Amino acid sequence: MENTKQNITIVQDYFKAFQQGNINQVLDAFHNDCLIVSVRDESRKKNQLHGTYRTKESAKQFLQNIVDHFNTEEFIVDKIIAENNVVFANGKFRHKVKATGKLFISDWVQRSIIENNKIKEYRFYEDSAAFVKASMT
Repeated sequence: MENTKQNITIVQDYFKAFQQGNINQVLDAFHNDCLIVSVRDESRKKNQLHGTYRTKESAKQFLQNIVDHFNTEEFIVDKIIAENNVVFANGKFRHKVKATGKLFISDWVQRSIIENNKIKEYRFYEDSAAFVKASMT
């Protein structure tokens, strides 16, 4: 039970650092050999947001892609629950897409697997159709 609480705290701290704009602390939350899947598990171009990122080094690109694509107006974490080393979180956000000025509003869910007090696997799901719509000029 204590390990489960600790794993929840790791994810809570990740979100708190992200909301405070502390990118170094956000990056530090990831395991050196992490896997990040943003919406779909497939290869992607460097500046493409959705797709697969492997290793902590590519986590930097993931974070940069978020910053490059959006001005976040609201990011709400509704709930974080865990069983052992698997942590689920959900909420909603409102981003302004920088390229179009349009709002991208979505519910989201995230599944993290914690290993050695770091996020080893991170999968984030959102309304990708709403993203496409907000990205169209």
